[in-house]
Amino acid sequence: MTRKRYTQVAITKWFLKHGGRCYLCGCKINGKEWDREHVIPLGAGGSDDLENQRPAHRSCHAGKTKKDRPVIAKTNRMRAKNIGIKKKATMPGSKGSKWKRKMDGTVVRRDDYE
Repeated sequence: MTRKRYTQVAITKWFLKHGGRCYLCGCKINGKEWDREHVIPLGAGGSDDLENQRPAHRSCHAGKTKKDRPVIAKTNRMRAKNIGIKKKATMPGSKGSKWKRKMDGTVVRRDDYE
């Protein structure tokens, strides 16, 4: 997915619309480094429009992004499951393994057994 590009004028208007404040901590952004932070992360299905973005201090943004990672990971797992991608089992003895334990307790290769 390609990100949208905005002009400097559009970003300035957007910044002033939000009062020049970090939406995470509420403090003024006075010459500090700041980012356009997505309220709903892109990885969790959020849009790249300015309506889904807020100004945030870089340090505040990093903290929120760290909290968003599990949500994004779960979204990716659900998306993969819905389109039919299954995670291959790697546990010995599982159906995805090349090893099979027989009822008598012996372990044999699955391809030799069948």
